[in-house]
Amino acid sequence: MIGAGPSGLAASKVLASRGVPFDCFEAGSGIGGLWRYGNDNGMSGVYASLHTNISKESMSFSSLAMPETYPVFPHHSKVLAYLEDYAASFGLHRHIALGTEVTSVRPLDDGGWEVARRRRGDADVETQRYTEVVVANGHHWDPRLPDPPLPGAEDFEGPAVHSHEYRSPESYAGRRVLVIGMGNSACEIAAEISRTAARTFLSAREAVHVFPKMLLGRPADHLVWSPLSVLPRFLKDPAMALLLRLTRGAPAQYGLPEPLRGPLAAHPSTSDELLVQLARGAVTPKPGVSFFDRDTAAFADGSREPVDAVVYATGYSISFPFLAPSVFAAPDGRTELYLRTMPPRLPGLYFMGLAQPAGEAFPLLEPQAEWIADLIQGAVALPSPADMTRAIDREWRSHDRTYVSTYRHGIEVDVRSYRRALRRELRAGRRRARGAVTPPSGMAGPAPASEAV
Repeated sequence: MIGAGPSGLAASKVLASRGVPFDCFEAGSGIGGLWRYGNDNGMSGVYASLHTNISKESMSFSSLAMPETYPVFPHHSKVLAYLEDYAASFGLHRHIALGTEVTSVRPLDDGGWEVARRRRGDADVETQRYTEVVVANGHHWDPRLPDPPLPGAEDFEGPAVHSHEYRSPESYAGRRVLVIGMGNSACEIAAEISRTAARTFLSAREAVHVFPKMLLGRPADHLVWSPLSVLPRFLKDPAMALLLRLTRGAPAQYGLPEPLRGPLAAHPSTSDELLVQLARGAVTPKPGVSFFDRDTAAFADGSREPVDAVVYATGYSISFPFLAPSVFAAPDGRTELYLRTMPPRLPGLYFMGLAQPAGEAFPLLEPQAEWIADLIQGAVALPSPADMTRAIDREWRSHDRTYVSTYRHGIEVDVRSYRRALRRELRAGRRRARGAVTPPSGMAGPAPASEAV
């Protein structure tokens, strides 16, 4: 197991409950992944004031609810405390080697995987053979900047950082700040900075729908399980657009352009604070940046603004530094994985947490881990590599009809559809396993202790 963030913890819990021997390697000195503020593995972009943008119910694992005493949208410190409690409740700490970085995962010619790891402070690298490897290193840790860089970016003389480095607004007080992006981080950081900055500009290449955190008195993410969610797509999008118009008003009221796509075609950008600061005039929306000079930003509408500092809230790359690109990579944010989990022609390699829903987060992880555990133990069998490849192609065609074609949306899924697909695959996998004389190559039942996951 690589990583002890939410995905790694969910997989560890399931494997431990099944009695499957495994090792979990975590580069940081504590569990929690991005939810550990100031994580010494360098992979957390959590800033000091961050609260979740989805409700505590959607941040809870299937097997352990967040405490009732938590607010609807918990502070990041409470999420970490919950993850610590989850690990303690299921006895996971004894399986986790902290301060241990996986440097290489290499397929072996005769099956299985060679995993190289190094403890912090040690020069020596240890290697061990495993029959299976579960990758749970997350997808919000490798900052992605505009590529190629925006024209003139190298000439800009003020500080320019990725939102991954942002921690608090104090250093931006009294300055003219440009935030680039329109995702959750961009919206929330721009709103926070605008309280003390002299001017705050929010630049987005495309107009997006900004969701309030609460709709009709309930957390907006609860709509995933509302009657609205069972409508066919051609009705669901206009129904959601109407609901947003009735509860939030028209984008023009906030100085925002009208989005060209429906609200369900993109991962939601959620922020009450931004809407308030836009209405107050504390944040000025701008189109995409055309170019920079030393103290100015020019925009696609021909306007120019003096700027002292820039925050790039331009998302993250999906990367696996321990895997050679020839083994597996995610070009353009797309993963060629069967049910976002299994590479068709790499038996024994699994990926956790690369199905990004609009709403539920943690609740999807344990069902995915249960399927992986069934595969490891031979309770279910996979389709042929050719059938998995065809299924991936079909899924991508459907995905491209549903979502915006951008890097950010490469791993986007619909919660209901993904859960249904997992259930169907479990049933089909059990039938395959019952009908098979021997398990598929590379999926040979429980791993002995010497070949733990």
